Amino acid sequence: MTIIWALVLLLGTAIIAGLAFYAGKLLWLLKQQTKRQQQEQQLQQAKLAEKKRYLQESIVLISRAMQEQQCEFSEGALRLWVLLDHWPADDKPDAIQSYPGLYQMYQVVKDMPTHQARKEQDKKLTRQQDKLRQQAEIDLRELIQADVGKLLQRFQQA
Repeated sequence: MTIIWALVLLLGTAIIAGLAFYAGKLLWLLKQQTKRQQQEQQLQQAKLAEKKRYLQESIVLISRAMQEQQCEFSEGALRLWVLLDHWPADDKPDAIQSYPGLYQMYQVVKDMPTHQARKEQDKKLTRQQDKLRQQAEIDLRELIQADVGKLLQRFQQA
């Protein structure tokens, strides 16, 4: 009878030891997974910070160029609008309300062809588009200058 109890006790100890080892292994794997998730989260935050820094620098650079009349308002509005559209959602400005001049200029030029497509289209159409674009630049000049000032105020400080 004592041999049976000893075997039962030995078997019970082996089962408990096996379960303890398995639980320890699961806890270790959970710790490793949590560590990896934290590292991935830190990497994502670093990438987001880098993206914001790049967008901020680009917005400031283009805004200054527009302010100093080194960049046409139509080109600057097109570029700025795309940059603002790519700004991360956590603190994204309502660009339509905040920068109405840029928005209106963007609406005028967004569908106009650029680069090779512009070269390949009919010259008469290109002249018509240029006339429309230049008139919009004249009409929206004050609004765009105010918007550029707001952009510089917001993004130079950030």
